Amino acid sequence: MTPPVIPLPYIGRNLLFLEEVLDELDGRGITGPLLFRASETDKLARLLEHGTDRAGYPGERPWTDGPDQGRPIRHEDVIFGTTADEIRSGEREPERSTSLKKFAVIQRPLFVAHDARCFVKLCDRQYEYSDPAQKQAALLALFPVTRVDPIQGWFFEEDGLAYRALVRSIRGGAMVEVGSWKGLSTAYVGRLAARNGVALHCVDTWEGSSDAYDGRYRALLAAEDVPGAFQANMEALGLRPSVLRMPSTDAAARFADASLDLVFLDGSHDRAAVLADLEAWWPKLRPGAVLAGHDHNDKHAGVMDAVAHFMSLAGRPAERGAGSVWWARR
Repeated sequence: MTPPVIPLPYIGRNLLFLEEVLDELDGRGITGPLLFRASETDKLARLLEHGTDRAGYPGERPWTDGPDQGRPIRHEDVIFGTTADEIRSGEREPERSTSLKKFAVIQRPLFVAHDARCFVKLCDRQYEYSDPAQKQAALLALFPVTRVDPIQGWFFEEDGLAYRALVRSIRGGAMVEVGSWKGLSTAYVGRLAARNGVALHCVDTWEGSSDAYDGRYRALLAAEDVPGAFQANMEALGLRPSVLRMPSTDAAARFADASLDLVFLDGSHDRAAVLADLEAWWPKLRPGAVLAGHDHNDKHAGVMDAVAHFMSLAGRPAERGAGSVWWARR
């Protein structure tokens, strides 16, 4: 059976890319245990034909690492790979290699997914095919990578993954993101929302804010077509969200009560603006839906104060996700 070839965009956020890969595999009924290898797109045909990109390499040689040190192993019977968990932990350690960190030195990357049950581990990141004649059976999927320029924004990877986790369980329906800027936060959820049939609406004025960051935003807006950059980034990622260029509270009036599955707030950060957003969007959520937001930390006391005040009145606990993401259920 020929493995699927699945093109994916890459914005330089490695853990986001990993989640996109895992979701694509899961959608095809391909689950763990998985083993990943970074390769080059020009080796795609070789992989499809041989099941490995190491076909034609020099033959048998003594292995030099791990418990099998000194045992003759054919060069092409070994791959250098990492599991999903090894990638997640390794990405947080600057000196530790992962399959995704190799994208930095590969001009046209190709990400390869293998069935880990088809290998025996020689040592860290080095695996030998348990049956070298079954290389093609071990190959599960190939992901040619399209590089997209990194998207400027104020969204750390742990924030993006926490936001993505809130969207993961939604099927159908609709969600709203308030404060999209150039689309960095949108990139974390856009493809997932589309895959799950969730209508994504992005709200932003692209005219500044009412908080202490207004001067900085206006200087950036004067120097660059930021809404144009947002649109270009969405097109590069293959996303087509509905865009409402208007104040958050005006946008909320466009939606019926109890019509939304998730609203994510990342607009102005002063207490008054956050309270106004909370009051405007809370009724728009269906029962059981999620209201969430960004920048719930000591640097943004207005966000923390507004969320605590509003949720105490609503009788709902506000919970913290990873990074500075907060959320509460209607």
